[in-house]
Amino acid sequence: MEERDAVTLSARERQERLGIALTCMLGTLLLFMSFWLAYHQLTDLPSADLQGHLRFAKELTKVTVFRELLTGDDRMWHLLVKVLHWLGMSWNYAGAGATAAAITAAYAVFCALLRRELPHLNRLAVPVGALTLCLVGPIYMPWYSETIYRGQDSPNIWHSPTQIMVRPFALLAFYLTVRIYRRWRAAEGYPQRAYASRGEAALCTALITLSVWGKPCYFQVIVPALGVLLLIDLVRSRGKSFLFAVKMAAAYVPGALLTAMKFFESFFVESETSGIGMEIAPLAVWSHNSNSILISVLLLLAFPLFVILIDWKRFFRSVQGQLALLTLAMGAAMKALLAEIGSRRYHGNFGWGYIMAVVIVWFVTFCHFLDLMTGDRLTGRRYRVAAWVGWTLLALHLLSGIVYYCILASTNTMC
Repeated sequence: MEERDAVTLSARERQERLGIALTCMLGTLLLFMSFWLAYHQLTDLPSADLQGHLRFAKELTKVTVFRELLTGDDRMWHLLVKVLHWLGMSWNYAGAGATAAAITAAYAVFCALLRRELPHLNRLAVPVGALTLCLVGPIYMPWYSETIYRGQDSPNIWHSPTQIMVRPFALLAFYLTVRIYRRWRAAEGYPQRAYASRGEAALCTALITLSVWGKPCYFQVIVPALGVLLLIDLVRSRGKSFLFAVKMAAAYVPGALLTAMKFFESFFVESETSGIGMEIAPLAVWSHNSNSILISVLLLLAFPLFVILIDWKRFFRSVQGQLALLTLAMGAAMKALLAEIGSRRYHGNFGWGYIMAVVIVWFVTFCHFLDLMTGDRLTGRRYRVAAWVGWTLLALHLLSGIVYYCILASTNTMC
């Protein structure tokens, strides 16, 4: 037998290979888990959102697909299900497959972004961190609330296929926006240096538009948040950022047109899925499922709030920190103030932007925490306190998210 030439691998190369193996294994595990849960909801939960959306997918035709994509309707999940059914899968398997694919895509995006944001991070930690972000939920206190998700919301929603579908596109669009904004600030205000190429500008526009086709929840919080940030920089730079603001706004024009058409169709065109209007009703919908809005917010954001608190100066100076908190503020304002009129009043459809903002805040603070834990910014007693409290809170969120999944997978009720 011919002997192989000896190959000397560095420790980094070995770590890279193990990281690829672990990434594939955990990704496959998540794909199987999410497929099983989606299939369970489609077959055993008559009131699940997945079953309602599956009916919409069955009704799609070539004409309706074209019309609804042009009007900004959130039909990306339905279209993927239809394609899978055309390829020979049964409707339930197609629905479960589309849902599992979107969740696994979010996991892949988390892996890629963690590697870019934290290049010094151990390659074995990247897939573990990405899986953690795909499972965390609000801290569960059964003596406070009988349900885990309802009232508290969650960065991981298992029952809404449109919210699941938009998440990978929204995360990529947010990261690209942050990268462009960072480059502009680093270039001392020269707008021509903001975009590395025309291709990057086109990619930014495409991701934003795809996120609207998936569900406009990300768009409705990022636009006002980015607008506020651009306005602050416009004042601070004494007008030097005007051209940059125009370039950034141009990337959002197609998404804005689609969102406007979606809004018109949802509230001014009578249909089975539309409401009959909207109104300003402070906290009416939010307080319907929550015993205490403040406690519910703390259970949902205990870990992110702690991370911000322990290094607030650096967090507030970063582009990603500023933009993430602004999206959260905009989402919370919409959830708190707006309500649909009619039978869908307590469906909480104006809260989806808040949930998408929570996903972004969780990702940004998780990266910030890992950077603190693996860097030398914190030392001594301050590091020990941050590590003990931070890892404990993260473990509580992760365990609660796993419990949420297990309960939903093993019962015939939504939680």
